[in-house]
This record gives sequence, structure tokens and C-alpha cells, in this order.
Amino acid sequence: MYTFPLVEPNRETKSGLPPWHRKAQKAYRVNRVIIVLQIVASLVMSGVILVGISRVLH
Repeated sequence: MYTFPLVEPNRETKSGLPPWHRKAQKAYRVNRVIIVLQIVASLVMSGVILVGISRVLH
């Protein structure tokens, strides 16, 4: 039993992955960056909406 169950104990490095593996492909890294940008944009838009609502209500 591991103390941190979400951590994989036998994790391979990127260079150790075969070229057909999904984590070794460029599209995987690009999609990860796009997802992070979408998360940041949604947080910024939530803040803008909250500020707009507070201005309307006051």
C-alpha cells in the first residue's frame, strides 16, 4: 500500500516511451497546453462576471 495512491511508483521517462505511445506524441502536449489555457480563461471570465454583477447590484 502506498502513502500517496495517485502517484505511480514505476513511472517511465518521456525518452523511455515508444513513439506510438500517446504521451510521447506532440499532440498530447499541445492539447495539455490548450486545456490549461482554457482553465485560466474560464477563471478570468468568472472574475469579470462577478465584478460585473457586483457593479450592477450596488
